[in-house]
Amino acid sequence: MRLAEYVRSAPFRIATAYAGLFAVSVVALFGVVLWSTTREMTTEIKGAIEQDMRPLVTAYHNGRLSRLVEAVRERAQAAVSGEAFYLLQTPSGTALAGNLEPLAPFSGWREIVFETVVGSDRKRSERVIALGVSLDGAFVLVGRSMRRVTEVQEILLRSLGWAIAMTLVLALAGGALLSRGALRRIEEIGRTTQAIVDGDLSRRIPTGNARDEIDRLAANINHMLDRIEELMEGLRQVTNDIAHDLRTPLGRLRQRLETARRREQTVEGHKATLDRAIEEIDAILDTFNALLRIAQIEAGARKTHFTEVDLSDLARTIVEAYEMVAEHNGQSLRATIADGLSLRGDRDLLTQMLANLVENAIRHTPAGTTITLVLAAGAEGPVIEVADDGPGIPAEERDKVLHRFYRLETSRTTPGSGLGLSLVRAVADLHDAEIALQDNAPGLRVAVRFGHRRRT
Repeated sequence: MRLAEYVRSAPFRIATAYAGLFAVSVVALFGVVLWSTTREMTTEIKGAIEQDMRPLVTAYHNGRLSRLVEAVRERAQAAVSGEAFYLLQTPSGTALAGNLEPLAPFSGWREIVFETVVGSDRKRSERVIALGVSLDGAFVLVGRSMRRVTEVQEILLRSLGWAIAMTLVLALAGGALLSRGALRRIEEIGRTTQAIVDGDLSRRIPTGNARDEIDRLAANINHMLDRIEELMEGLRQVTNDIAHDLRTPLGRLRQRLETARRREQTVEGHKATLDRAIEEIDAILDTFNALLRIAQIEAGARKTHFTEVDLSDLARTIVEAYEMVAEHNGQSLRATIADGLSLRGDRDLLTQMLANLVENAIRHTPAGTTITLVLAAGAEGPVIEVADDGPGIPAEERDKVLHRFYRLETSRTTPGSGLGLSLVRAVADLHDAEIALQDNAPGLRVAVRFGHRRRT
């Protein structure tokens, strides 16, 4: 990978930003250390100067000027060269004792800078912090070199420079390593998505054990790809099933119309042919309407119509509507409905869902079957169960029957389009509900649990 791509990558830019922030923090920290160290050392030096000044002032007051001259001379001679400085002079500027050249008298603290000779021909600037005291007929000064303070400051500044340099080097190296790892994984995502664009819908993005943001992104993309592959497979299946389901009624319709055209029939005969043709067309329109209704539900457009729905009342209405139908088929429809259960949803769609479940149980079970509808309160929301003791559905077929046009009866000679349970699943998904087909031992149990839908 080229250097420019590393530099432009987000991990490298983030690492650089953090390096800059850390460098600023280091500068601030060293600034505080430098200030506090300088302050402490300066305070210590001033304390030593004041301690040295007090005996000189006392000597002046005890023995007047001659005693002070002697005391300053002794200290100047004993002082380490370049460390301690003393000066005693008259107000006019005549030096009486000490190791400094005369200067303008002052009172209090002052920093003095002057040049001293080092060796034979080299000079050095000397910073001295001094305390000056004006006495009657004399000016006395005691000073200390700031060389050690300056040396400590230089050491701290060099350390600061090295710290900043190491911080930037480590940050840039770390940013490059992070960028390389992140960009390698992003390239894998790019290669996978390009393969999918080229038509290989089976490809998935590899995930690691880090469980970081990229792993979560890869997992979400893989889940999306699973859904897309499922939808594409469903689309292919729907195309084939539409061809099978519509070819038969359209072929039958054409045959009847062709037969009616070729044969001489009475008015009543033509009318009967047209009635049967209208029935075939109505069945075809019902199929398309169901498909459009499922598409509308899956698009989520019906969520704008959500209101508070009394599920208990809705379930009782469905039971009342289908009791006579079940009895006519020699079946028994029983219900156990809890009171006061409600949720926000589309009443028409929930009615359609529950009606489809009951109607499927009635249609696909023989006489003598007992069908049970249960509405109860679950841990996270209402639970609806429609169960029967009929032939049931094989375990390997239960997920398939929720797909559009899928029918256990592959010859497709019995009435129906195979869209009933597809509509049930679409309504359940719209209401964030989980639908499960289970063995009722014997028979089938369909459970719709609201509030249990898996979220990613």
